[in-house]
Amino acid sequence: MMNNTFIFGVLLLVNGVFGVEADEVSVSVMEGDSVTLHTDVTEIPKDSNIIWKFNDEIIARMNEADGNPSTYDGPGAIFKDRLKLDKQTGSLTITNIRTEHIGRYSVDIKSTDAKLKTFQVTVHGVFSVDGVKQMSERNGDTVTLQTRITDITGDDVIEWTFGPQNTSVVKTDRENGRIIYNEHDVRFTNRLQLDIKTGNLKISNIKTEVAGVYHIKIIKSTYAVQKSFSVTVSAQSGAPSGICGAGVGLVVWAVTVFFAARSISNEGKGVSVNIK
Repeated sequence: MMNNTFIFGVLLLVNGVFGVEADEVSVSVMEGDSVTLHTDVTEIPKDSNIIWKFNDEIIARMNEADGNPSTYDGPGAIFKDRLKLDKQTGSLTITNIRTEHIGRYSVDIKSTDAKLKTFQVTVHGVFSVDGVKQMSERNGDTVTLQTRITDITGDDVIEWTFGPQNTSVVKTDRENGRIIYNEHDVRFTNRLQLDIKTGNLKISNIKTEVAGVYHIKIIKSTYAVQKSFSVTVSAQSGAPSGICGAGVGLVVWAVTVFFAARSISNEGKGVSVNIK
């Protein structure tokens, strides 16, 4: 009895006196995405130590001495040139994530109110080049850019941008519960449809002028995901194939008429040609 009381007292001391908090967030992304793991801190207190770990190995830290963030390559250098630590919030961004980055991430913020937070990250494989999904469409087709995210809520913010200038084409207004389409870019007039449950973007009657790179950013309370899609549009549409089919049909009809005429003209001679 005394031993149980002692253990309970120690737990109260750790959790109450030192103010340590711990919770785990499940994060599911696609290969090639960029994901930001949030610390839920808007501004890191002064004299704080921040340590990010992947499983049990330190991959990023910020010391109270200089306040400058440092990142490391991790086991087998799998995080080389992929990590960014936000100096203000302590959030960690992993760019162009791969299946080898599956695992447990934890952040330990040591300050007056210590905070420990963990993330279990799952990465699903998909074809991409340098983190950009490649899509090839034909002129006039309807294409859907799929996020493959199923846990979007009404509190999440969704924004699609286009081109090197990241021009916003559609976004959600969380406060007013609206979807805002860019009415000033005539290239996308009456062409876009956003699915607020998945973040998928449907582009109708796609043309070469809207070919390019599309980016989506989904901001959740615990993490954020960024995806990129490179869409190429060939000038050839479904019409040429239809014309080609009509041309073949016309040839067949001409041949049929020709042989039928021969059959009629040779009927008196006992010559007959059957067309199957």
